[in-house]
Amino acid sequence: MRLCIIENGLVPEPLQERFGSYPAMIERWLAPALPEARFTYVSAVNGETLPDAEAFDGYLLTGSRHSCYEHSPWMLRQITFLRRLRSLRKPVFGICFGHQIMADAYGGRTTRAEAGWGVGAQAYHYAAQGLEDAPTLVFHQDQVSSLPPEARVVGGSAHCPHGVLEYAFPARSVQFHPEFTHDYVAALLDRYGNGLLPADVTARAGESLQRLTPDNTQVAHWAAGFFREHSHPA
Repeated sequence: MRLCIIENGLVPEPLQERFGSYPAMIERWLAPALPEARFTYVSAVNGETLPDAEAFDGYLLTGSRHSCYEHSPWMLRQITFLRRLRSLRKPVFGICFGHQIMADAYGGRTTRAEAGWGVGAQAYHYAAQGLEDAPTLVFHQDQVSSLPPEARVVGGSAHCPHGVLEYAFPARSVQFHPEFTHDYVAALLDRYGNGLLPADVTARAGESLQRLTPDNTQVAHWAAGFFREHSHPA
């Protein structure tokens, strides 16, 4: 199974040596649950050309510090690409920014969240087969505010009600970060806390990381099952 991870954001440079890139994080998270997959990375945020939509068996979209309502040229190209994937019924799985740009591509809308920053660990509730309620790791200021017409909400938190979407075609997405580790979110907090992040957000995020233990493994198996069901390698 050949999967392509599209890089939409860059790990802060001082953290790259320790944690690697976002595509590398996704591969480390998903590969144990999907050992038959081989991964290729394409950096949309760096201006690399997106592949032919038929070139891979499935696609994953990373998060980003950017907002999809910036409508940068590389984002508009990705929206066109996502619509092509829908027409081909190629499976695509989006994370954070990936979740948001998929919603925009498929007829929904992403905006700055009225509830403010979501950072740290949050309790997520699910209505999807294969997922039990569990904490997740989050780091976002935008949210999907209007649902696409072919999307169904199958998970969310008190802070983010549209946190997990399934579509009527082979597409799934999550607002949280199943590829993140506790240590990476703690490093982001150390870097951005009490600066980019307000002091109260920083304090709550730090407390949540102490109190809640995320379950990324079940989400990996859920994503792996999705690709096994919908990808059809030649």
